[in-house]
This record gives sequence, structure tokens and C-alpha cells, in this order.
Amino acid sequence: MPLTVLERAKRAFYRKKYNDVITLLEPNTIQYRDSFTFYLYLGMACLHTGDIGGATTYFQRARQIKMRDPELLVAQAALHLRRGDTHQAVEYYLEALEYAPSHRLARKSLDFIRKGSDPENISALVETGKIARFYPRIKRPLTAGRIAAKAVPLALVALAAVLLYRGITADPGPVRADLSALELDSADREDAIAMSGSYRYVLTEKELFASYEKAQKFFQSYRDNAAQVEINRILNSNASVAIKRKSRELMGYLSRQGFDTIQDVYTYAEVSKEPWLYLDCWVVWKGMATNVVSGENAMVFDLLVGYDTRDVLEGIVPVRFGKVLSVDPEKPLEVLGQVGLEGGKVILTGSAIHQSGRPGK
Repeated sequence: MPLTVLERAKRAFYRKKYNDVITLLEPNTIQYRDSFTFYLYLGMACLHTGDIGGATTYFQRARQIKMRDPELLVAQAALHLRRGDTHQAVEYYLEALEYAPSHRLARKSLDFIRKGSDPENISALVETGKIARFYPRIKRPLTAGRIAAKAVPLALVALAAVLLYRGITADPGPVRADLSALELDSADREDAIAMSGSYRYVLTEKELFASYEKAQKFFQSYRDNAAQVEINRILNSNASVAIKRKSRELMGYLSRQGFDTIQDVYTYAEVSKEPWLYLDCWVVWKGMATNVVSGENAMVFDLLVGYDTRDVLEGIVPVRFGKVLSVDPEKPLEVLGQVGLEGGKVILTGSAIHQSGRPGK
């Protein structure tokens, strides 16, 4: 019986022919769009060949399909380690250990971060190619049954490992800003609600305080998009001027997002329904580019959202870049951008593009 494309790609992967894996799989992203295994192998092949943008995109898609796969989490951790972002790498490694407490590579990588992960060491590993020793080696496809069989009897061990590591690590990584100055004081709480005016959201004091606390909590958890939504809810509500001012100050702490760091990615349908709630959030939307116009230092095009499969057009969104990128109008693409409004219409200020695979059908 003839082998499927995915089976052939697996064999190539085991023989370390990573370019062959990419050649086999990338033209079939639409056919395998709901296959976790497909995106895991494709992402791993990109990682081994140095295509970090491709690896990031395919790992993200794999995680949308299966959130708790240890090999995927370790692979995503390796991406952060390669960039020198040890704080995020540690979070991914610890999460992997929660689901697979005996994962040797996760433990080995955590030990490396704890003992000698200064920027010079990491740069040397990347330059020499030795960073690959932190890439997971997939011997055979993982199943949910195997993961559960390992995770259930060792759940307490996993918890102990997480707590132990967090207690003994010498360098916990970068800490987000101290928000104590933005805490609501007694005066803020006593006069929290504006008594007159017209607002999109009319909140009770309890709802307002909960939204403000959520914004701070999401920020500390590096969920900047979710924090932005709560800030926008407050700014469009009957909150007092003082609380809105502190909300805007909190907004100033939020970070620019990348393909590998973005969380809480909102859909076009969500954003178009309540655009003011998602203003300044970062999104990754798939589609096709049309009306591409490039200047000396800028580029604009219309993104046909959801039309990457040539089946459904969700909407048309103008995208603006302050730089010129290579865009093939005949191929699907993903756009990372920040939501804006112009004349009541949703637009994106573009940050990055990932485009690969065959032309849409």
C-alpha cells in the first residue's frame, strides 16, 4: 500500500533529511490543516533547518490543535532559548514537566538555564549549531494515551519538580514591572463610577474592580492581549477619570507581540463585532493579499481574511507596514499586526508576515 505524504515525511525526518520533510509537507498544509502530527513534524523540520519563522508558525498551529503535548512544549521552549529569552523558555519547560515529569530533555535544559545560560553561551551554541542538542527528537508519534499514562501516576512528582525548580533557580529571568503605584487607593474606590455620560459599557463597582484586577493579573502572566481587552473595557465604560488614567498607564507597560509570544489571539469575527474592545490588541490572521502597493519605505495591501483556502471570505482588512516585505499574492499568508480603527473600519498595523506553502486552490 502506498505511503501517505505524512508517512513519507516521517521517514525523511528520522533520517534527518529535514529539507525533504519541508518539501513534502508544505504543499499540503490545507489537506492536513487539522493534523497535529503534520504541524509538529513540519515545525520540527523548520527548526532544524533554521527557519525560525516557519517553526514558530507551525508550532502555534499544532498547539491550537493539541495544547498539552510535551514534545511540542519543549520545542517551543527551545525557540525561546535560542533567542535568549530564558524566562519564557523556563515556563514552557516547566509546563512540559507537568504533563511528562520524566522528560529528560526538559530537565536537562532547565539545568543548563540554571547553571550557564548567559547570552554569550547561548549565542555560541546558535553560531556553532550546538543549540540543536536542546531540540526534541521525535522517535515515534505521541498519543494522548501514552501522555496520560505517564502523567496520571506521577502528578505529585511533577508538582514537586515544578516547586523545587522554582525555589532553587538562581536566575528567575526578567521580572515584569512593579505595578504597586497603579493599585486603586481608597479615593479611587470611593469615587469609582462616573455619575453622568454615555458609555459603551455600564459597569457596577464590582465589575469595574474585577476588570481592573484582571488587567493587572493578565499583564503579570504575560497575557498582554487579554490585559488590553480589560483596559479597553474600562476606557469605554463609566469608570471614573482617575481609574481610566491608571488604566492608560498600565497600557503603557504592555509589550509588542511576536509570532512566538502572542497569546489570546482573537479572531476577525470577534474583533469586527466589537472593534473598540480589541483596539491595540495583536492578532495573527490568515488569508490572501491583494492590491499590494509598495513604496520606498512602506507597503500596504488588503488582507482577504479567511480566504487562504479560497472557500470563505470573512472580511477585507487594510494592512499597513512601515517597511517593505516580499508578498506573493498567489499564496496564502499569515499577518501579525496590531488592531486599529479608521473611519469605523478595522485596520491592521503590520509587524510581520509568514508565507509558505502552495498557492491557494
